[in-house]
Amino acid sequence: MRRVLIFSILVIVLAVTFRLSQLVDDWHYVVPAEPGELLYASTFTQDADAWQQDEGLISSEVRDGIIRLAVNEANTGIYSAVSPYFGDFDLSVDARAVEGEIDNGFGIVFRRKDPENYYSFIISSDGYYRLLRRVNNETQVLHNWHTTDRINQGLDAENRLRVVGHEDHFQFYINETLVELCIPNNPDGLSTPLASGECLDGEWVETLVDESITFGRVGVTVVIDNQPLGPVVEFDNVLIYGSQPLNLNE
Repeated sequence: MRRVLIFSILVIVLAVTFRLSQLVDDWHYVVPAEPGELLYASTFTQDADAWQQDEGLISSEVRDGIIRLAVNEANTGIYSAVSPYFGDFDLSVDARAVEGEIDNGFGIVFRRKDPENYYSFIISSDGYYRLLRRVNNETQVLHNWHTTDRINQGLDAENRLRVVGHEDHFQFYINETLVELCIPNNPDGLSTPLASGECLDGEWVETLVDESITFGRVGVTVVIDNQPLGPVVEFDNVLIYGSQPLNLNE
């Protein structure tokens, strides 16, 4: 009887230890953010070690005060992210593609908990932008490719990207201009912005409301789709401030 009791206690202890180990994996220190407070800044001259890359990158390097990402494998996204975890944030970065086709994709990763959970705000060198969400390894296009004249087009053209996240509200800027998103009325529906300016089966909004991921790391990313050669993109001047509360669309 005593042996059975001891064995039962050991099983319980092991089960609790295993569960605690799983919880610890999800525990991260989230940087506290007062509105307008500078939380992080980088010109990639001294803090390169703070940026970590996904495994298996084709090319990722920090040199001459910039971080350079490249990929040449179709349908592959790569990223580099700074170590701290942020909840509320106001993130901006300069980006320019220097090699490859202009129908590329590059931009900002935010609230990245792990490779299976994050958001990404992407632009292309031919003048389009897109917003993705990945949860439990399943990707949903929150806003599909749509053109804007706010993007400086072509290789070597620099664009400043900015994402503001406060609780479950998000806003997106290209070269200091707030851009709208075509959000479908059905949460599981397809975002379909038309060339005419209509948002098919949805509406244009300035503020995204989404509570899927509440905190995570921020970083930069490069993606390609069905191209023989991927882009080479340089990023610089990363600034992260504490965000102000965002108002819903009127």
